Amino acid sequence: MKKKIKIYVTHPRYGNVPMHQQRIYSDDDIKNSYWGYKFVTFFRESAILADISKQNYTTFPRGLYVDIEMRCVECNREFIFYALEQKYWYEILGFYIDTDCTKCIDCRNNEKKIKEKKSKYEVLITKKGRTLLEIKELKEISFELFEIGYLKNKGNLAQILNMKED
Repeated sequence: MKKKIKIYVTHPRYGNVPMHQQRIYSDDDIKNSYWGYKFVTFFRESAILADISKQNYTTFPRGLYVDIEMRCVECNREFIFYALEQKYWYEILGFYIDTDCTKCIDCRNNEKKIKEKKSKYEVLITKKGRTLLEIKELKEISFELFEIGYLKNKGNLAQILNMKED
């Protein structure tokens, strides 16, 4: 019987397969390095040593980082939360150590684009004396935000779409 190969969401920096490291830790070493590893699927060959002095934690730091299999809460696809990505999150960005990645990179990027559109919409909708280019951009952004459910009032949308561009 063939083993089914899982297809993970591709991360632009790390790819879509576990990253093999030179030092291999045992499953027990990994599970004992952080309480949460007892409850997830991880890839033992990807473990890297953590610098707990750089972590933001209360009681239980992570002694190792390891590639973890996750399922995106948005699109339900499987992805890998990479050990190197965790190191960056927890040691450079200062995220709280019990923060987990819940969305795949595609959904995180999509969410970022939506936030940017919402921010641009807020600027344009409140601006006095919009240029023709800004009116056109406001119409496009408004329609996109309406289509994905962020703008709900059809009357307001119609008003925006009827703005004169000439």
